[in-house]
Amino acid sequence: MRVWPAVDVPSAPRPVLLACHGWTDSGEVFGPVAQALDGHWTVIAPDAPGHGDSPWTPAPVYCVPDHVTGLAAVVDALPHVDRHRAPVVAYGHSLGALSAARLAAARSGVVAHLILEDPARTTPRRAPSVPLMRTWLRDLQATDHAGRVGYLVREHPDWPADEHGPWARSKAEADPRPLDGPVDWGPSLPVLLAEVGCPVTILRGEPARGGLVSRAGAARCAAVCAGGADVIELGTGHNPRREARAEVLAVLRAVLERCGAGTGAGQTRARVNRDR
Repeated sequence: MRVWPAVDVPSAPRPVLLACHGWTDSGEVFGPVAQALDGHWTVIAPDAPGHGDSPWTPAPVYCVPDHVTGLAAVVDALPHVDRHRAPVVAYGHSLGALSAARLAAARSGVVAHLILEDPARTTPRRAPSVPLMRTWLRDLQATDHAGRVGYLVREHPDWPADEHGPWARSKAEADPRPLDGPVDWGPSLPVLLAEVGCPVTILRGEPARGGLVSRAGAARCAAVCAGGADVIELGTGHNPRREARAEVLAVLRAVLERCGAGTGAGQTRARVNRDR
């Protein structure tokens, strides 16, 4: 787990940004975002089982729904860390969006807002991605750090340079064994969001550029959100915060400021609709 503590801590509690990474990433990949927030808010990024410093005990099935147990433990420990219970903004990318949604439902009194960055499983259909990811990850792990960075630069030349190291290290640390067997993803995202009461923001990439979320899929997710939802189209691929950092940071700051002001995160309307 990585923690970037707030530097200028006021007397009143500020929201904590709890960031959930995608498959083969780790909590470290949120470092560039945490640094860009200038220490104004605490950012906590746990490692999912089999990622970063979090081990995975081999089992017949890799169970994604179990990830919420560790996240809930982190949230429950926050009052002991900060000596107060600050509101939490749950932020999940791809696979991590499923865990963030589960956390928002399980800790409804604490999670004030849910942000989903190009989330996985917005439809019940399951793409045959796991075998492809297994081969891709093993190929990356067969080379060294410089080789992984070189691959990233070739594939994503527009990513900021400070994303290269965290991404390459996360690939070296990812346990490939969960990809060898069945994966239990649990229910699709719309089913999970039906249990979430707080406001939701969905950051959507474009499928033509590698994004996972269609316009119809995003609308389907937004329709079930009891606390209201904004869908923000960024014209990126699957990594909006890496491909449109300024726009994503604007959304994060707007949500965190609203939650900290106690004026109702549902009033946040940091809309960015832009083709890149």
